[in-house]
Amino acid sequence: TMGCIRVYLQKMRHRMKLDLLRELGRQYPVFCFLLLVLLLSTVLLNRYLHIIMVFWSFLAGVVTFYCSLGPETLLPNILLSIKPKTKQDQQELFPLGHSCAVCGKIKCKRHRPTLLLENYQPWLDLKVPSKVDASLSEVLELVLENFVYPWYRDITDDEAFVDELRVTLRFFAAVLVRRTQKVDIPDLITAKLLKVSMKHIEIITKARQKVKNAEYLQQAALEEYGPDLHVALRSRRDELLYLRKLTEMLFPYILPPKASDCRSLTLLIREVLAGSVFLPALDYLADPDTVNHLLLIFIDNSPPEAAMEPSSTLVPFLHKYSDIRNKKPSVLKLELKEIREQQDLLFRFMNFLKQEGAVHVLQFCLTVEEFNDKILCPELSDSEMLMLHEEVKKIYETYCLDESIDKIRFDPFIVEEIKNRKIIKSVPSKLIKEKGQHLEPFLNSFFNSCESPKPKPSRPELTILSPTSENDKKLFNELFKNNANRSESTEKKHNQNYFMEMITVEGVYDYLMFVGRVVFRIPDWLHHLLMGGRILLKNTLEAYTDHYLQHKLDKVFQEHRLISLITLLRDAVFCENSEPRSLANKQKRAKKTFEEMMKYIPEFLGKCIGEEARYEGVRLLYDGLQQPVLNKQLTYVLLDLALLELFPELNKVNRLFQFNFKRQTSAYLVRGVLEHEIRFTRLFCTLLT
Repeated sequence: TMGCIRVYLQKMRHRMKLDLLRELGRQYPVFCFLLLVLLLSTVLLNRYLHIIMVFWSFLAGVVTFYCSLGPETLLPNILLSIKPKTKQDQQELFPLGHSCAVCGKIKCKRHRPTLLLENYQPWLDLKVPSKVDASLSEVLELVLENFVYPWYRDITDDEAFVDELRVTLRFFAAVLVRRTQKVDIPDLITAKLLKVSMKHIEIITKARQKVKNAEYLQQAALEEYGPDLHVALRSRRDELLYLRKLTEMLFPYILPPKASDCRSLTLLIREVLAGSVFLPALDYLADPDTVNHLLLIFIDNSPPEAAMEPSSTLVPFLHKYSDIRNKKPSVLKLELKEIREQQDLLFRFMNFLKQEGAVHVLQFCLTVEEFNDKILCPELSDSEMLMLHEEVKKIYETYCLDESIDKIRFDPFIVEEIKNRKIIKSVPSKLIKEKGQHLEPFLNSFFNSCESPKPKPSRPELTILSPTSENDKKLFNELFKNNANRSESTEKKHNQNYFMEMITVEGVYDYLMFVGRVVFRIPDWLHHLLMGGRILLKNTLEAYTDHYLQHKLDKVFQEHRLISLITLLRDAVFCENSEPRSLANKQKRAKKTFEEMMKYIPEFLGKCIGEEARYEGVRLLYDGLQQPVLNKQLTYVLLDLALLELFPELNKVNRLFQFNFKRQTSAYLVRGVLEHEIRFTRLFCTLLT
């Protein structure tokens, strides 16, 4: 009988879901107690039911609102003064894009497409302060002085080849500037760069748990990375090979059209950029002393004295640097007049322009030459002058009007001159200038495309894979040694994934929570409070962060700061023989960096988490930044992300830079309190509402 009663009670317990109710009471004891009191009050004090119904209505509203909230429910940004940026439609990224000359659209179905002039001259309409232009010109001139002239002067004193290199370097720099202008840098920082930085912090945190001495932190972190370590960090030679491959992949996008077909030119540029520019520049950026210097600049908000200087005038981008310096006529170049006189050349040139969608450019040049021949006549009658005025008007309507199918992008000043038909004698010189400016790049590309096909080699073409003697010196670095010193045949065994049950961090609010939980070991009550505030504050904080980053970037791009950054790059690449900073000076800067990092954490936050936790957290971050190879790892990952943002075409043509974001982004383990905190968040926001 007792057994039957026990079975019956168990069935009743299961049907009534008493276990679920008991678990609910354990999770929410206060809430269940208030509910029980309200139920008893309703039964015992039913004469006051009209009053008790007020509390029941409030409870029903709380439950309804609580059930409508989920872990991803977020309130919108409450800072009305900070509005989200609207994405503007921009021209297709050159040098591979075509657009309509009439309406300017990229995919126009009504009009015929024409080649964007920026494909050949990306510096058009690009102006920078004259001092910035002079600093950048100095760096590019040092590239030629250090890596081209030493061997080129032994061959010839003809400057034609160097002039072409100057144009190529100007093209490369202009493409980088224009592509950077198209990138939403604050969004790139918050959505991608900071995200992989959280992964880096996670690795350092796990390495610190294994070793207590900062001296062994770097090796422990490299082992923790395992096969996820960047391929360039295997060894110094692998790093150089990676930079060479990277440079070659960018050639179709950073060199003038058809320039990448010239094997000798691409090999020269690859070796100069990869071994003599990029490698020492990345070494400089990953140097802990440089990192400390940059951190001090970021933390220090006091404006430098140079900020008070007036801005210099705007000048065309690297125009003076790319001026032709060769005074001798080149045997490899023909003038338009010579092409017109030879029918076979003119026929080939016309076919080339048809392929490029630029026949109207040649038509414009021929029209201007014909107009020039007429106006140079010393004696012009009034009727002839009127006819010339009509011709100018026709030129304007054909090549300058927005709705014209043969529109060419001229300098606005030239268009205004022709439109107003001012002194007719001043027009030809301006038109001739424009004629040469717009046809010159097509002439150069035409002759490159008309070269005879190269004979097939009798043996495979040699590719420079071994570093030059100059690069050999750069490979062996006392600070970085041989990077991680790994071979390609190292066993590819993944470390245990400690983060199987996680919430992936997304946005600045989550990054701060991650750093607080993992690095500073904030107490549970503060973590619960931050989780509760996530629904209310996440979007607002991230909108403010984007606004703040844009404000900081505007300061970074001020003239005096740009000059300072260019000077740092120049010193890092070209001032190798200068006296290095002494160990005492480096230690002094490192000590100051740690002190400033400690001051950067607000005092009230230190009281919340405890002074010891504050010190240990800052010390962990500081020690992680004093490891050169780990800095190099983070630098390469950030570099890959930045390049994918600048050159999204790389996603389509090559998978070298594509990596698993699940490995490169971080998440934090909530260790059994995840569901409780989500429920706490919903209840917290419900009560606040």
